Amino acid sequence: MQIDRDEFLRYLGWNGQKNEDTFLEKLDEAAKKCLAAATPKSVVRRFRLTKEYELAGTGFFLCGEDIRAHLSGCGEVYLMAATVGQGTEKLISLAQKRSAHEALLLDTAASCAIESYCDDVCEDLQRDCPTLLTPRFSCGYGDFPLEAQREICALLRTDSQIGLCCDESFLLTPRKSVTALVGITALPRTQTSPRGCGSKCSSCKHGGCAFRKREQS
Repeated sequence: MQIDRDEFLRYLGWNGQKNEDTFLEKLDEAAKKCLAAATPKSVVRRFRLTKEYELAGTGFFLCGEDIRAHLSGCGEVYLMAATVGQGTEKLISLAQKRSAHEALLLDTAASCAIESYCDDVCEDLQRDCPTLLTPRFSCGYGDFPLEAQREICALLRTDSQIGLCCDESFLLTPRKSVTALVGITALPRTQTSPRGCGSKCSSCKHGGCAFRKREQS
């Protein structure tokens, strides 16, 4: 798990502007504090995927055209959940009492940290899988409903396994946590699967996403 400075800047809305050295030092300090406070944990289970897009034997059907298209051709999936823990939450909460700017940097650093940790988890899964995996796909991507997080947390027993809970609004606690599915294809592992969601921002319906990557010209 790491916090890449360029990714950190992108999360802050950076578009190539020149940054003062003092600001970059603050970014690096926030990243250092966040990583020191993080206690990353994850849980993963493998399920057979039926033609009706049910995780076999669970009664949990994957709803939404986007997730079904993403997993098209996959006979199995990995269900995963990950968190960087309560330590970062406490760090951000304490910073809010001192400085809104410091709290923003720490909050953004924590967002980068959980994404990086999820990338690590997915890379470990790919390393152990003889066939190619799809990029991970989370609730809220495209038309895959956020409500699915409750089912995912229940199936993975995230509350007892990693201290991760889903509330009545289908939001996760600790906040810097992720649930996702990773498809297991029948293709040979002859290439590296893209990190994260595959950065298919142009085809995602969430045009207002703060983390949307700009198209290359």
